Amino acid sequence: MAQKEYPMLQFMTSNDLANAIKDVLAGTDVRCAVAFWGIGAETLLNKAGDAQPRIICDVMLGGTSPNALRELGAPKNKDLRHIPGLHAKVYLSDRGAVIGSANASRNGVGLDGPPSLTEAGIRFAPDSETFRQAESWFEAQWEASTQVDDTVLDFATQRFRPGRSLGGFPVRPGSLLDLIAADPDRFSDVSIVLAETSSTQEEREQVRTAIQNANPGNIQEVNALPDNGMFIGWETQDLNRWKRTFIELWMPNQRLSVYGRQIVYVCDAEGTVMSRSSWRSISQLVGDELPSQAKIAATDAQIVRKLLNKRGNRLYNSYELAVEIEHFRTRRQP
Repeated sequence: MAQKEYPMLQFMTSNDLANAIKDVLAGTDVRCAVAFWGIGAETLLNKAGDAQPRIICDVMLGGTSPNALRELGAPKNKDLRHIPGLHAKVYLSDRGAVIGSANASRNGVGLDGPPSLTEAGIRFAPDSETFRQAESWFEAQWEASTQVDDTVLDFATQRFRPGRSLGGFPVRPGSLLDLIAADPDRFSDVSIVLAETSSTQEEREQVRTAIQNANPGNIQEVNALPDNGMFIGWETQDLNRWKRTFIELWMPNQRLSVYGRQIVYVCDAEGTVMSRSSWRSISQLVGDELPSQAKIAATDAQIVRKLLNKRGNRLYNSYELAVEIEHFRTRRQP
């Protein structure tokens, strides 16, 4: 059988470029120095045989999904590495090289259809001098890279900005979750608590007594705090990262209620936060153009219920919640 010939040099855009990248990734000895990897990007790779694709990515710039990293084998895949500030898009295999603007994502390459962004790049044949130069460059980057381990995964979660990496998702009028997904930096000083189960009256009385004993000069203030502002039975690690100002998404059934809150007391021994209601404090931190609590409750109830069904009561920072929202929105795409 005659060996397949590849063009020595070819300029491509959009769907032609995406198809060329997919063809290169279907080869052997696959090597990728590609900044951003989106959900589902692992489907681009040929996993047949023993050869593991070698991948270098970036987690600093906020475009690589931690969920994608896990699907690519992190934190155990020694052939999945990162370099802070890598912005290249270089795809290599025995079928040649593609160098251009397209990230390994639904927008850049297209996973189950054409890419949604207009990209451009150049393909080089595997026997070209430019291909050999690209190989040499990749190996130098590989030596300078480090493995995507648990620490890097945590950092990717903190930095990920799905609105930038995926794009194309409209912010629905009235949706708080869409705003967080589009710009988690804006909500970085706010915790978000999703809850569906309530404490008992006995538990609340026990906690209130413990906080009164720890604050004997403030018994009247402790007594004045409402029962529905008490969060009981949380782990110490949650209490330690709970922001003073937070949003509560409370959904014990199919109806969502939304509250802005400020912490007044924390009781480590009981795993408890006592808070007062203050939506104004949320607006002061993230901007007055927030949807109303009633509109948020009407718009975001469905996805909040899905999150609760998946995770139960949970404290999120904005970056963690953005990743979860991205996961659900990506799955809804045709």
